[in-house]
Amino acid sequence: MGAAVLLDRLGTRPRSVAFLADTVRAGGLAYAAALPEPLPRPEATAVVRDWLAAGAGLAAGADADDTAARWLHAVATIVELRRLTRAARS
Repeated sequence: MGAAVLLDRLGTRPRSVAFLADTVRAGGLAYAAALPEPLPRPEATAVVRDWLAAGAGLAAGADADDTAARWLHAVATIVELRRLTRAARS
């Protein structure tokens, strides 16, 4: 998944992405898109802000928010797997 590769290359921690997913589920895509720092690193924030804004612009409601949250959780899982794989190779 390209999103996970990009965030991993930016040094984003999986738990930050998972926390953002929980925030999307609780507050919605539009709420998360309006956060000043949806992720701790500025580079990663710039990337996910575009994703969140695009999602909020395409669909609204609990179903869209839940789908986006599940996707972000999947991204977090892949970032974690990439990190574990690198650590095992070292």
